[in-house]
Amino acid sequence: MDEKPIEPKRQLIPDECAYYRDRLREARYAALANAEGFETVCFAVEEFGRRLAGGHQGLGTYRKFLRWYAQYSPTTNVLVSQYPDYFSSFDTLFEAVYQARNDVMHSGVYARHVTERAVDLCIALEEAIMAVEKARSHRKDTRTKVGDYMVKTPISIQKWQPVALARQLMLTHSFSFLPVSINSKWQLVSERAIVDYLYNQSARTERLASSIEEAFSAGELSLVDAITTTREKPIQELLDESKGHERQGENAQPLFTLWLVVGANDSLVGVLSPFELM
Repeated sequence: MDEKPIEPKRQLIPDECAYYRDRLREARYAALANAEGFETVCFAVEEFGRRLAGGHQGLGTYRKFLRWYAQYSPTTNVLVSQYPDYFSSFDTLFEAVYQARNDVMHSGVYARHVTERAVDLCIALEEAIMAVEKARSHRKDTRTKVGDYMVKTPISIQKWQPVALARQLMLTHSFSFLPVSINSKWQLVSERAIVDYLYNQSARTERLASSIEEAFSAGELSLVDAITTTREKPIQELLDESKGHERQGENAQPLFTLWLVVGANDSLVGVLSPFELM
């Protein structure tokens, strides 16, 4: 019979909550980029479990502490019974990751299945961490600023780098937008712009070899002005302001799904998308 959940003896401080949430999120991104790279999730889950247990004891021992946190995530708790076809319990997800931890068959369909379980486990624990912090703080939301949710290691493209590299980065990381600074102004290369620039073109090789700036200056590669913000910007304020930036036409829809977080000298210090806020 499974052990009962055990609450960690020492509560996480707010900065620790943000740290472990970000570690799990980064591991999830890495696993999504590489279907056979679920080990990154294992390392992140183990690190979090080790902190909850107060020392190194092994992944299996961390289960009861992680389960205590997981009870605060709807996706591994209430929603499991309501939508069993879509959500799994904490124990189901944890057991899959735990059994695969030392398994040598990390390839093909097996790897993809385990990776999906690992990603679901991360999502649940990320949500649980922030839910526990919110409950303990007795506030509506303890983290309301851009800096609390932004990705702190943004990937961008330099204006002198080739279009081929932008394409490769977008395909590798499943990016819809890629930041680039041209003429001291932050702009976004979109996946649609890359398609329009390359599709059905006889000079595809030459176009791939052209720099971002060359293609843009020639009027062949379309860029859109990015919405920039700061770490201290309240999330709700940013969302309200962004509602005005829409496409024109009958089927108007939000154009910007990536905000760029800038620091001193307009340097890029992070990015934020709806993906992080969900």
